Amino acid sequence: KLTLNYGIRYELPTVAYTVNGNATELNANQTALVGGTPGFHFTNPNHNDWAPRLGFAYRINDKTVFRGGGGIYYNPNQTNSYTFLSNNPPFATILNCTWSVGLTPVSLNAPFASTGVCPAGPSVGTIATAPWYQPTGRMNQWSAGLERQLWSGAGLEVQYLGSHSYHLDRSYYNNTPQPGPGSVNTRRPNPLFGVIRTIANDEIANYESTSVIYHQRLTHGLQMQGSYTWSHALDISSDSNGGGTPTNPYNWRADYGNSNWDIRHRVVASFVYEIPFFSTNNALVKGVFAHWQTNGVITLQTGIPFNITTGTDTANTSSGGTNRPNLVGKATEDCGRGHLVGCIDPSAYSVSSLYPVTNVFAYGNLGRNIFHGPGGETVDMSLVKNFPIRERLKFQFRFETFGLFNHSNFGNPSSGFGTSSFGNITSLNTVAPGTRNIQLAAKIQF
Repeated sequence: KLTLNYGIRYELPTVAYTVNGNATELNANQTALVGGTPGFHFTNPNHNDWAPRLGFAYRINDKTVFRGGGGIYYNPNQTNSYTFLSNNPPFATILNCTWSVGLTPVSLNAPFASTGVCPAGPSVGTIATAPWYQPTGRMNQWSAGLERQLWSGAGLEVQYLGSHSYHLDRSYYNNTPQPGPGSVNTRRPNPLFGVIRTIANDEIANYESTSVIYHQRLTHGLQMQGSYTWSHALDISSDSNGGGTPTNPYNWRADYGNSNWDIRHRVVASFVYEIPFFSTNNALVKGVFAHWQTNGVITLQTGIPFNITTGTDTANTSSGGTNRPNLVGKATEDCGRGHLVGCIDPSAYSVSSLYPVTNVFAYGNLGRNIFHGPGGETVDMSLVKNFPIRERLKFQFRFETFGLFNHSNFGNPSSGFGTSSFGNITSLNTVAPGTRNIQLAAKIQF
């Protein structure tokens, strides 16, 4: 009754590009940057990426099975982050000095003392750095499920899935000053440089879901499947290439919240039905009314999160992250059909309580992605007529409609606090707008 599957996978060491003279891997600037030494490593190799997996299935009786398992999975570090190193000094412009006849000659001992020759200080762009220790991004995943046969051809499943991901990458701007007044550049930990971008592997993400699935195999011309999933996805931001940067670079936990793709509830039902027709020898009647089939997919789901932001750098740090206002009241929203304008109460948020009225410089205390936007309902249907020609050859005519009821699914509201459109929904859901589309198709199957 018990089936056990296990295994251990060893992932090859994940190392960044190695300078080996191959022009397709590194350009000339990058080769010179590391001295052009064959075998030079950007990061320390990871030799401990073991990936054990265990799965089991236990047959409780002839109609019931319990399954479960777990494992560790890895994702290699992105290597294109290392191409940014070619923009570091001395390959990027550090300082432009303009000298002409009549001006005081430039003194290399004190170049900034020559008025009109050099700017007030070095104008260094973003410096990129990759730490020597870069652990591989990994995920611990576990699952359990109970399957039960209801009757002949029908079954019910209850599944649980969970995961914890860690060593996820982000852009860590560690030359960002602490909140306060005055020039940002002069308050940086190292004022000789501007922005310093460090590729750090220290973020986390978590996911949990429970699904109930009903299966019905083809019986009396009907086949269908229905599922309901409750899930919750939490993380800090998207990856560093996707622009995901925590608001406070020294406290990424303040951005831990609902993922951008967190859909809490989702129902999907589909069916295929061969429309029955009584047996007849009349070729005309049979040709018109027989061999019809209808198909459908019904999708219902709650909305995805959105972030309330502000264009004001209330901390005065130029951290590169998303600025959010302060929460000063009860956060409420009522966005969706019938509530397309002013669906977010603006009195619950404030920027002036931080800056500049009180002369207090701080990051806003509002959490990330605290609201979910409007949900979506979509019904897709098709009507198919088959014309048998031979045993394995038939002509098929299809009438298909997507968004059968023309039920508009709205997108998230404008969430820029302080703007004229704040709390207004002005667009449809870009993935499933719900607007009706009809198409006709014909094809030959063989």
